[in-house]
Amino acid sequence: MNKSLSILMVIERFAPIVGGAETQCRELSEEFTRQKAKVTVVTKRWQKKLLASEVFPPGFVVKRLGTGFGRLADYWSGLSLAFYLLGNFKKFDIFYINGGLANIFGSTATMMGKIFGKKVVSKVETPGELFFSGDKALSAKKYVHLLIKTRLALALKADFFVAQTPEIKEELISLRIKEARIKSFTNSVDDSIFFPINPKQKAVFRKKYPFPQYKFWMTFCGRLVRRKGLLVLLDAWKMAGVEKKAILIIVGSGEGQPDSVEREVKEKVKQEKIANVYFLGTKGREEVAKLLQASDIFVYPSIHPEGTALSVLEAMACSYPVVVSDLGGLKDVVSDGVEGLLVPAGQVEPLAFALNKLIKNTEQGKLMGKNGLLKIKENYLVEKNVSRYLAFFNEVV
Repeated sequence: MNKSLSILMVIERFAPIVGGAETQCRELSEEFTRQKAKVTVVTKRWQKKLLASEVFPPGFVVKRLGTGFGRLADYWSGLSLAFYLLGNFKKFDIFYINGGLANIFGSTATMMGKIFGKKVVSKVETPGELFFSGDKALSAKKYVHLLIKTRLALALKADFFVAQTPEIKEELISLRIKEARIKSFTNSVDDSIFFPINPKQKAVFRKKYPFPQYKFWMTFCGRLVRRKGLLVLLDAWKMAGVEKKAILIIVGSGEGQPDSVEREVKEKVKQEKIANVYFLGTKGREEVAKLLQASDIFVYPSIHPEGTALSVLEAMACSYPVVVSDLGGLKDVVSDGVEGLLVPAGQVEPLAFALNKLIKNTEQGKLMGKNGLLKIKENYLVEKNVSRYLAFFNEVV
């Protein structure tokens, strides 16, 4: 391996903002650094209180450009990125774009990489993110104007694309990306942070939270946005009638997301008097790990195809069963009845049945948890994933 390999990681949001893409970018950056690559993460400066530059353990640099939310801030951050790269492109061997490829930030990075003759590797985070109209679109637009078309055209100029799932690969091929330019890498988990604990440790972790200690803890972790299926989850929770046996913990926020349902789901819980639902807001990675380790069941009822949903991998790494929608990358990770239960996306009754089933069949749930942990160790550890990435990067640079 070339120990002097210098990698530019480009991502719109980064810590302290927490989400699957942000966490995966951080874990890749950490492991790249541990494996002797030099890493710089360039991201937007969403709040003025965030430092413009800081060093994250174990030694990679984070640069935050521009400031604030909104369309004007998007353009300002894109311009700031262009100027940053104008002065610093010589430092980097390869540009790695972490999702948002056709957004202003991502497309600007691709454009500058091509101008300066750098290899650009672009990761598609979610199915549909490169479509702006039609059924495939992650966020369909009423009118696809020239600027969006231009950004998409720039995004497609990347040298290589990372497809987490076969579905994403097929989407890229439909956009006339040659198969030789598409590389398969899944998301992966840092098992030094996400790992199983014994019952005594679990009891200790639970005491840190003001929840009923001896009920089943069912957890969702992710962005509070419409495509995650939270409204379906709440209806299923009511239908299942498990409030006396279990609690539902919802971790995450919809802040800054155009399709946020945070206010809507909280209002629904209040108006419909849905019992034993707890909203914890955004939590850091280590806190999320402790919550997962203290839980019994993980639920992820997405209604839009996912990539390799990181929070599902994290839950499996903690060795407990998952209930997920039967679509996108979720069904590639979870085999029904083996590591958890698959349910039809957007359907309340099957989800309610699955939640009840795992609460009633604890031994089956424990076996699913063990199977999930085994699958993580075999296929989804960040150390192995990064070794593959670095071999690929050194091959193309």
